[in-house]
Amino acid sequence: MLVSAIVLLLASVFSSIIAGFIPRFSINYISILVGIVLALIIPLDELVAPFKSEVFMYIVAPLIYFEGQTTRMNLVGKKFWQIIQTAIFLVLVATIFTGFAVSLLGVQLALAFLMGALSTPTDATATESVSEGLIVPEEQESILKVESLFNDASGIILVSAMALWVKNGHFNYQQTLVDFLRSAGGGVLIGILAALLMISFRQLLTRSNRFAYNAQNMLFLITPFVVYFIAEEAKVSGIIAVVCAGLMQNSEGMRSRFVLPRQYHNGITLMNLFREILNNMVFIILGLLVVRIIRADLVVGNTNIEWISIGIVLYVVNLIIRYCYGLIVRMTNRGSIIFALGGVHGAVTLALVYMIIDSVSSSQFGIIILAEMLMIVLSMVVPSIIFRFLLPHNLSVKESIRQTNRLRDEMVEEGINAVKKIYLPENVRQSVLYDLQDQKNANSFSDFWRQWIQASWRTEFSDQERELEQRALLWAFRAERQYLDMVSQRENMQEYVYELFNDVLLAESILLDQDKFY
Repeated sequence: MLVSAIVLLLASVFSSIIAGFIPRFSINYISILVGIVLALIIPLDELVAPFKSEVFMYIVAPLIYFEGQTTRMNLVGKKFWQIIQTAIFLVLVATIFTGFAVSLLGVQLALAFLMGALSTPTDATATESVSEGLIVPEEQESILKVESLFNDASGIILVSAMALWVKNGHFNYQQTLVDFLRSAGGGVLIGILAALLMISFRQLLTRSNRFAYNAQNMLFLITPFVVYFIAEEAKVSGIIAVVCAGLMQNSEGMRSRFVLPRQYHNGITLMNLFREILNNMVFIILGLLVVRIIRADLVVGNTNIEWISIGIVLYVVNLIIRYCYGLIVRMTNRGSIIFALGGVHGAVTLALVYMIIDSVSSSQFGIIILAEMLMIVLSMVVPSIIFRFLLPHNLSVKESIRQTNRLRDEMVEEGINAVKKIYLPENVRQSVLYDLQDQKNANSFSDFWRQWIQASWRTEFSDQERELEQRALLWAFRAERQYLDMVSQRENMQEYVYELFNDVLLAESILLDQDKFY
């Protein structure tokens, strides 16, 4: 497992590196391709252990937790009835219709309903990937977000019930309802209680020990794993538990961000890093499994292509049901199409497929996983194409980078001009100008190594020279901030200004912490 984790982590890093060179492509698609390549290279593929549903869920749980943390509690209150409708009624209706539609292809009814239940959970992360660079209407965006947070639990309950139907030969309606209420209600209760305990402990620690911010961040990162583990051990919905915990964490952060600003900022940075790593891993695993499943299918000589028609039916019927729901709740025709296409599937569906591996025969499992995999791929590819024509585009990535670079160049020139007007020893001046040029990446590779050699072998700055260097840089940063403030009042480009303003403030923070590196 350790070797598998290291291989997936390195593949995740590789995905991020590639995405940095081609920003117009979603990192999720790049991760899928990396996973496919990883699986095709047999020695590397053998380093990654076979997957089980628990592996997926412990990757998905923190992603859902962080997604919940970015959602305000009042949004859940405003969308309460829509959450009930999309997370329960829509899931039930979609399962029923997809089940009957698949059964028309000659599939046993219980197995068809199991496939329908597996196709209901949506994935917020996957949805973001198909709409990247596009402007999704606020109404559809908020509904899709809260739907994906809560429909996983109902999907899990339904899948468990349908798996028992396939295994035992009968469907227990009463037991399914009881299980749903117990699992969802228990998940809410454990999520709230665990969050209250963690929040209380963190706040007491923050307000009694201002130097424990590293411990705070570690507690923050392990919270979703702990909450999910406790909920699953209590036989209730771990997904609902981490969603509730994440929602409560949002309010905690908003009301305590200035107690320890350094800890809050580091926590946000760590969260974004952790999210990107886990998100990349999810889609790398998806690409890996595509190759492994097809390879296994070829090895056993199973030429049955029934799964292709099943996967298409699952996707199309879900699409129609979601579109009809949009019309029923009085969305516009365009809004209904966006809502239907926005129901993208991903890691949770794969995790659920592996959860039922012991409830079906090996041949049934092969058809199920191939059909669900095709449905997932269609749910990502189709909206990626249609949304490009249906939704308005944000400023292109190329234009966004151009505007940001222009402002950064002008900002740095202001800082350089400010430094040129003050007296500095020549060695200090050259060091300061190099640092300022680095802000706009104007120093070459060879420039860096020359500076590295000088920094490694030259005589250290005296205390007075070091103080002059720090003051000169702070003076330059002040000039840069003043320029950005002027631009924000003159031009309607606050997004770029805030990004650059944040960079300058971080540079000042690093400068003030420089004693830790000398």
